[in-house]
Amino acid sequence: MHIKMDEEVKKRIRSKGNQLTVQLLEVQGCCAPTVQELVVSSFKPKKMQQYQEFIVEDISVYVQKPLLMNEKLTLQMKGFGLFKTISAKVQ
Repeated sequence: MHIKMDEEVKKRIRSKGNQLTVQLLEVQGCCAPTVQELVVSSFKPKKMQQYQEFIVEDISVYVQKPLLMNEKLTLQMKGFGLFKTISAKVQ
């Protein structure tokens, strides 16, 4: 898996402890199709057997194993001002 991130993302991750977790969140409803969304958190996962660790420079990125079949993970900043967050996209 190739992980792509720019310097702004790296700076944010370093300020939060040099680790980032990307996991898949599935929301199921009775009357709507299942929605899948990627969730980015700045902590080390508790159940490490469900994640694969990737080291990018000095940053640990933990990716949930169902996402490993994808070839590329892009991390980028979204939002503006105080509302900037890191978002993830797989391709």
